[in-house]
Amino acid sequence: MSDEEAYEHRARPVGSPAARRFDPPVRATRWLELRTLGWDAFVAEAGERAGLDSIGLARVLHHGGIWLDARPLDLARPPREVREGVHVAVYALAYEPEPVPLPDDLVLHDADGVVAASKPAWLPVQGTRASQRVSLEAELRARLECPELRAAHRLDRQTSGIVLFARDGERAGFLGRALQERRIERTYLALVSPQPKEEEWTVTGPLGPAKLPPRFRFELRARAERDTRPSETLFRVVSRASERALVECRPKTGRTHQLRVHLASGGTPIAGDDLYGPPYREGAPTSASRVQLHAATVRARLAKRGPEVELHARPPEDFEAT
Repeated sequence: MSDEEAYEHRARPVGSPAARRFDPPVRATRWLELRTLGWDAFVAEAGERAGLDSIGLARVLHHGGIWLDARPLDLARPPREVREGVHVAVYALAYEPEPVPLPDDLVLHDADGVVAASKPAWLPVQGTRASQRVSLEAELRARLECPELRAAHRLDRQTSGIVLFARDGERAGFLGRALQERRIERTYLALVSPQPKEEEWTVTGPLGPAKLPPRFRFELRARAERDTRPSETLFRVVSRASERALVECRPKTGRTHQLRVHLASGGTPIAGDDLYGPPYREGAPTSASRVQLHAATVRARLAKRGPEVELHARPPEDFEAT
């Protein structure tokens, strides 16, 4: 890429009305700064390069969508100047997303430095490149008055359910080790279509980035390669109705998109998952307002000397209605 080249990347379009409300497309513009600029001059240049009007530029500044040398800019303490040679990226939301409603039982557990929260669909666990403000982590930091709070793991934006957070570095290390050593048992519920042929089955195999577009997809490979990691999930049908089935998912490993890939690989993609299944089409059994995946249960010892805890998060209305 040349020093002054800029390019755009738009998020893969998703057809559901909910996606348009809560997850607007993002335009990315990147360049290498060739001169040292004062802060006001740099902001004006960033808006011009990114093709933003005053409202769009204000939105980028509000959400923290300016990154310098691959780090988000702290707008609470903006620099006096941006120096020559800095790699700049501007991530601009196409429009202001609608606020995601938070459940009444947002905080399910808060003890021994560990917090469990019930994440609603469409709210990212952590800040994204386009918004450092809109996330479950940011909401909990403000609500619990704990700036050090950090997520121990992630769920996809569209997935709802239980997420674990640590109040400090010691608890973060404890949760990280517990997850790595598979001492935290998590159970998910998924609505799939068409129905599986089996009542119980297991999917295993090397999971890695898809070699064909679109981007940000993963796939099961026939053999392990340098960019794959082992994956395993146990599945059980809970109920069947019409052209869909409710499936209990018990992952033994925690890979990106693992449950989505494992279910789609058997010909039963999760309803609403147009990344691994058919495109959104209103009324189709394979379609839904979002990926119908919910992290329902966590069972673990969340303190070194504490008892085993079992936490439950009821599926949200859009899941139950589907």
